Amino acid sequence: MKNEIVKSAADAMTIGETFYKSGMFSDIKSAQQAVVKIMAGAEMGISPFAAMSGIHIIQGKPTIGAGLMAARVKGFGKYDYKVLEHTDKVCSIEFGEKTPGGIKSLGVSTFTIDDAKKAGTKNLERFPKNMLFARAMSNGVKWYTPDIYESPVYVPEEMEAVTEEATAEVVEQPKQTKRVLTPEQFDKLVAGIEAGQMASGTDLTLYDWAIENVEMSNEQHDRIVAASKPIVNDQNFVL
Repeated sequence: MKNEIVKSAADAMTIGETFYKSGMFSDIKSAQQAVVKIMAGAEMGISPFAAMSGIHIIQGKPTIGAGLMAARVKGFGKYDYKVLEHTDKVCSIEFGEKTPGGIKSLGVSTFTIDDAKKAGTKNLERFPKNMLFARAMSNGVKWYTPDIYESPVYVPEEMEAVTEEATAEVVEQPKQTKRVLTPEQFDKLVAGIEAGQMASGTDLTLYDWAIENVEMSNEQHDRIVAASKPIVNDQNFVL
């Protein structure tokens, strides 16, 4: 099942701007981050809102919750799964393919508490059943139903080792005051966006620069969204 809401990059940009400005997603620090989540979701057949809530990009790899992954298996139309065993010690999930004669078994994915310990999974004592289900589901999708996604996906539990190795100090930067343009300057800005120009002295498109640096009313924001086009020249723009 394809995502029928996001049909183009422009759709993702518009929806991403709306979600970012809503302030409802505290982990999103820019409209661009929202757009990445939405476009990743579009490739996976996940709606924009579900993508914002359930997709996380860790070290460049898309991770999604086990619930979204399980729903995708059942919603794809070709496959189904059945939980054979699910305790604090083990989770076994059988994956099957739908055929005219019924469900044809493709195989069983099992993940145990010992497997988790070998993998160095943290916080095993808190939610062991949830973690075991997530890992069994993720492995089963990779092994038996890989075509439900266009690229490999992971559950967050698989990325713990990666995130521990890649920790880095985050330095808070002073909040930048956005520029307030005169009507004439804003008209000139819109014309530059329509022409596909780059912002002078940066590697940003004029549209991206305006989003980050210009104070705008809702009406002005709608104008620059309508004016945004793919880059057609590399002429720098100066107000």
